[in-house]
Amino acid sequence: MAIRTKIAAAMAVLLIVAVAIIGFVTVQTLSTKLTNQVDQKLHGLIEQGGIRTDPGYGDADEIPYNEFAVLIFSESGELLGSRSAGYRDAPYSLPDIDSPPTESSYFTVDSTDKDITYRAVTLVGVEGSFNGVPGTYTIVVATSINDVQASISTMTRTVVITGLLVAVLGILAAWVITRRGLRVVDRMVDDAETVASGRLDHRITVADPRTEMGRLSLALNRMVSRLTDAITQRDRQHERLRQFVADAGHELRTPLTAIGGYVQLYQNGAAAQGEKLDRAMDRIGSENARLAKLVDDLMVLSRLDEEVGGDRELVELAQLAQDAVDDAEVADATHPVALTAAEPVTVVANEGQLRQVLVNLLTNARVHTPAGTAIDVSVKADDGWAVVRIADHGPGIPAEHRQKVFDRFYRADPSRSRATGGSGLGLSIVSSIVAAHGGVIQLDSEEGDGTVIEVRLPVARLE
Repeated sequence: MAIRTKIAAAMAVLLIVAVAIIGFVTVQTLSTKLTNQVDQKLHGLIEQGGIRTDPGYGDADEIPYNEFAVLIFSESGELLGSRSAGYRDAPYSLPDIDSPPTESSYFTVDSTDKDITYRAVTLVGVEGSFNGVPGTYTIVVATSINDVQASISTMTRTVVITGLLVAVLGILAAWVITRRGLRVVDRMVDDAETVASGRLDHRITVADPRTEMGRLSLALNRMVSRLTDAITQRDRQHERLRQFVADAGHELRTPLTAIGGYVQLYQNGAAAQGEKLDRAMDRIGSENARLAKLVDDLMVLSRLDEEVGGDRELVELAQLAQDAVDDAEVADATHPVALTAAEPVTVVANEGQLRQVLVNLLTNARVHTPAGTAIDVSVKADDGWAVVRIADHGPGIPAEHRQKVFDRFYRADPSRSRATGGSGLGLSIVSSIVAAHGGVIQLDSEEGDGTVIEVRLPVARLE
């Protein structure tokens, strides 16, 4: 059942119940009031002494209309005499009373022919005489309340008809109001179905933000935006994973093909004992070492992707940079490396991973610059950040490569041979490690003016 139908049905039930209660109370109140007025009239007649044991008192036969009927009973309950109410020429039927009540009270009784309803009062123990015989009698005085019942019936019909009209109008009003009020819900449903059909750029039509529907539409739009972002990110991650697997397979195929070729050469006897065999074994060893380094780099990236940062401790960054600079000078004396560190800078980090960051950055600077190119390394604190800056004075990075150098398996220098040992994972490992430590990495390069890579890590708070 539609919500507007439920609301209209609920409104109908409430209106009908409310009208029924109001009508019942109104009719009962009117009935009680009119009946009390008749009782007061009877009581006033008694107070004025207008009740006698002689039913023929006064000039009753000369009165054209008599309002009250009178019945006189003996102490044993025998009807002794009566006087009818109504017109002289057309009197009403007497009240249908076989035996009078034993106590004085007001009550309602029908006439003998059931055409008239009387309101009556009983007077018990009236002293007087009837037909000249003194005694104690019970007198019943009654008056017609047909007019009262007619008024009550009219009021009842009026209440019923009015109640039905009010209920019908209320249901129609509820239907119209809910239909108009829920029109925005219909639009939201249509918009939601549009989004569900695959149009993720579509959004829910925003209603008045001051209403519940307006707040709901805003919340749904935020939810759709987040779901869209999540789906886009998932698709991007799937694409990166697919590209990563393809690139990894391509990188692994090269050393494995080389090793397999040399092994097949040896098995075919083409590599005889001597210099040719030694050279083949050297190439197998070189490719094996390259393969092992590639696998190690892939394992490092896998651990970083799982956000396994390793044990963290206080690391003095200036000393770490000094060790990396010393190692770089030993590994390649053709690139002079200078360190500037005015004061110690401490961070909370995994020392082994930070060493790998520095080694990869220095190695990248040496590989991509000609022999004799100077490399400057600096460590400083800057507004809550520990800043490691590595600058070379080489040829720089072309503009089309600057946004991609941190991607996995990306090579900015297409002419570089795999024989140098590079796999395009060095800077991606650096980026992953820095991100895992809550830091940021920035690259600034101009063609012919060198490259600057700046790593920022949160400074440790020492208490």
